[in-house]
Amino acid sequence: MVVDSADFTKNWPSNEFTIESAICTTPLYSNSEFLKQKYEAEKLSARQIAILIGSSHSTINDALIRFGIMKSMRVSGHVPYGFKLVNGQRVRHVREQKTIQRIVGKKRRGWSNARIAEWLNKRKIPTPQGARQWYPATVGRIAKTVMD
Repeated sequence: MVVDSADFTKNWPSNEFTIESAICTTPLYSNSEFLKQKYEAEKLSARQIAILIGSSHSTINDALIRFGIMKSMRVSGHVPYGFKLVNGQRVRHVREQKTIQRIVGKKRRGWSNARIAEWLNKRKIPTPQGARQWYPATVGRIAKTVMD
């Protein structure tokens, strides 16, 4: 049976009831309390919130900034050469730290990046990514980060 809304409401005085809607048309990324709850209380990342509400994570990042919600600095997945992860913390990798010191020492004595790379390759010293060959650019990048 179909009831016409005009027929349903014509016998009711208008002050006896109100219609409330539970439908929210405001996007959730515009709700500061929602974002505070998800980001600060539940510790979800901007990317996780974005997936949850079907938005882009850059939109969530922009909203966090707009509402003054302080973004926590999260440790990236990249562990630089000379370090390793132990129980989620970066600690010095002794063998790699010795390799870095050798690279820096040779650079200070005037060796070129190509000569150092050749020297490391001859001794079969593992590269940062576990590759089989050191390249002059890799040597230069490591030396630059330490010497600057």
